[in-house]
Formats: sequence, structure tokens, C-alpha cells
Amino acid sequence: MRRALLALVPTAVAALLLAGCTGAAEDAATGASPAAAPASADERPPGSARAATSVMAEHTVETPHGGGDHRGGEVTVTLRAVEVSGGTMTVRWALRWDDDAAEADAGISYYDMGVQPVTTVTDGTSLRAYRPFCTEGSWQPGDEVGIAERAALQMRCEESMLVSPLEDIFFQFPNHGTVEGWSLLPAPEKRVETVDVLPLEGLPAFTGAEVAYPDGDA
Repeated sequence: MRRALLALVPTAVAALLLAGCTGAAEDAATGASPAAAPASADERPPGSARAATSVMAEHTVETPHGGGDHRGGEVTVTLRAVEVSGGTMTVRWALRWDDDAAEADAGISYYDMGVQPVTTVTDGTSLRAYRPFCTEGSWQPGDEVGIAERAALQMRCEESMLVSPLEDIFFQFPNHGTVEGWSLLPAPEKRVETVDVLPLEGLPAFTGAEVAYPDGDA
């Protein structure tokens, strides 16, 4: 069971153009097709030892209260890397929940925190925002689509995002445990050196994150 998309674009990037549809969809503003999404979850990028130990930046906040049972303690979200290779951009992040008052085997879910596993990367220079590839639906249906169909396409896109851990809102993050995550998005149209990254909707964003190009210049 998954929760419906709360908002198409976060408030901070509401005025930006949005990319990250399925490979067949076209950008509503430019008519340019984004890079095709991988065909299945089997093609999603694996984690790496280096990515799992690097720390670009991190924020620690009081545990947000969502729709589930209230959880105390604090949540630490870590940005590990933003990597561009070919037509894709991979955001690697981690989340840790710590609550000394909770049972050692307790867990907390996206639903409990009121958090959505939707990553948004903003390129402030070109005024574009990027969201994860999805294998069905579209983040930004064309203007010819009606309101009901638009909502259905956006929900299908959210449900088929190329992200990890799974976008099931009841996925459990263990107490005092760190869970590694990543999202696969379209690469920026032009080379950029820094971007703003919101790994998860409902938790703090990171500004001025450096973009790495493991395969050399894009």
C-alpha cells in the first residue's frame, strides 16, 4: 500500500520546470524527451562501499510526526553523493533514526514520519528541477490531460519510481540503524557543478551539493 503523491513540486521549486518522466514522455515546456528510464528494478544502480561511507553533508532533526504512531528521538539524513554518468544522475543518501526511549527492535516508517521517498534535485542556474525516473505514468502530463487522469498518471509514476529503499510507505527504518538509499534521475541537460538536493520530501534539503562525474566530463 502506498500513499498518493502529496504535491507535484515542493514549494521551493514550484516555479521550476520539472523533468523525470518515463522515457516515452516529453518535457511539456521544451518538447525534448528526457533520457529513457531503465526498464526494470534489476537495472537500478547498486550501492558501493565508497558511497556507503562518504559524507557530503548531513542534517539531524527531531523525528517528524506523520500519520502513524508518534515516535520520538531524532532523524539524521546524510547526503553521500550526487553522481552524473551518461544520461542519468544518481543521488545517494542515508537515513538513521535514534530513539533511546524506544525498544531496541523498534522501527519507524515513512508513514510514521509523514515523509515521501521522492527525491528532487534543483539546478538553480537553468531553473530546472529533476525527479526520479518512473516506469509508468508521468510526473508532468501534457496540458491535454484532464484533472483526474493527471492525478492517476502522477500516482502511477510515484508508485514506479526508481528509488531504494522501496517506496512502500510502511518500510521500517530500525532504531539506531542506518539505511542506505538512492534515487535514479535524469542527468542535467548541461554540465553543472553544484545542485540543491531534497533526498526525501518532509526532511531537510541540502544546498550547493557538488556533482561528481565518475566517467569524466559530461
